[in-house]
Amino acid sequence: MNKLIIFFFLLSVFFLTLLPVKDTDFGWHYRCGNQFLSNGKLCINNGFSYFLQNYKAYYTGHVYDIILALIYNWGGFLAVSILGAFIFTLSALVFFYLIHTDSIVKIAGFFLIFFLSYPVFYLGLRPQIISFLFFLILLFILNQRNKKILFFIPLLFFVWVNIHIGFFVGLIVLLFYTLEKTLVRNFTPFVIFFISIFATFINPFGINVYKEIFNHALSPLNTMIAEWVPPSIFHIIIIITLSIIGLTQIAQKKPFSLYRTLLLIFFGILALKAVRNLPFFYASLTYILLDDLKVTLKNYSLPTIPFLAAISIFIAIIQLPQTIHHSTSWDQYCNRSISAVYPCDAIRKYPQLSGNVYALYEWGGFLIWQKPNIKIFVDGRMPAWKDENGKSPYQVYLEIIQTQDGWNEKLRTLKTNYIFITNGTFLDLLLAKDAAKYGWEEVYRDNSAVIYQNVI
Repeated sequence: MNKLIIFFFLLSVFFLTLLPVKDTDFGWHYRCGNQFLSNGKLCINNGFSYFLQNYKAYYTGHVYDIILALIYNWGGFLAVSILGAFIFTLSALVFFYLIHTDSIVKIAGFFLIFFLSYPVFYLGLRPQIISFLFFLILLFILNQRNKKILFFIPLLFFVWVNIHIGFFVGLIVLLFYTLEKTLVRNFTPFVIFFISIFATFINPFGINVYKEIFNHALSPLNTMIAEWVPPSIFHIIIIITLSIIGLTQIAQKKPFSLYRTLLLIFFGILALKAVRNLPFFYASLTYILLDDLKVTLKNYSLPTIPFLAAISIFIAIIQLPQTIHHSTSWDQYCNRSISAVYPCDAIRKYPQLSGNVYALYEWGGFLIWQKPNIKIFVDGRMPAWKDENGKSPYQVYLEIIQTQDGWNEKLRTLKTNYIFITNGTFLDLLLAKDAAKYGWEEVYRDNSAVIYQNVI
């Protein structure tokens, strides 16, 4: 009976998370992975943009890029969506065995995490999703009674550091666990913690990867990137309310758990600071509230099976056609994506686009992928980078597109050949009136994009 419940639960999760690829960073991730498959070279130096050319960012993620390229080359976007659904389903399986309570409660808990974290999950497969899986695996290992399994943790971090920079979140979780165990003179976690740190040095950048984490921590990403902004008031109320409930529950349990207390406070603060941290908070909260919850719903087990089966079929009927259509129709991908509308018509109708191109930020990854012969100004890799004045490339990008003082001089200094932006921006409105005055000429325009060429 329980195996059937698990099967239909996982089946429903798979179809629910079979999401179209909507990540605007897909293009540069794919280009990096495909570059390694073609010539064995990793994306270590910045060879894609002409602003901060050859800048070295110590951002790990090469394994993810290579896997993404392999999957896309084999089966296109649909294969990438299937991989994303598989990773989500594996996360659901880990969560199911992480929590020690009734099966129906576990299932409800995971669906609650998914829907409350949908502002992060809706983009489909991204490296952040794999970090979420590894985060659950770490919680699972730390929650096992057989402590020999702890020795697998350094291996987990070795893989994690080469997939996504989010590995540092796991190190903080392990630190909280180590502190609690050290207080009761259990020093095995202390040893494992330091071995895990050394395991994170095994990456193309070694210890320098921590410089990238430090750089991200000091950058005002909440003023630039949507997923780094604080969550809505709805989530803020939920986070604060449920954190109080969770801390109260921890305080009432004997013995007191410093590990779970720090876990809840830390991820509660992170979630209040940025939308992208919601999955970690809701997973931690659900784990703390539901683990060892004394409840038995055996009488509901039999009806649960046909209910989950019906849910799986219903979700599949809705989700499958949408994902297949989005994955197999180039027009759908270009013009119907929620995260961005890409300039597919423009690059097809104006193939002479070349050289250094100041393009819309959201188009950066797409152009890196679709127009490998050009160099773009900025893309999703770069918000935490710094120029010689300590400014983020994204801030410089905004100054130009908003036509702030010195915008044209900046483009001239960087030897920009083309401006490639959407209609109606401040920059377009200015150049549309008198492009020649600033040394530019409009060479293409459609309903969504406009291209200006440098004529000086």
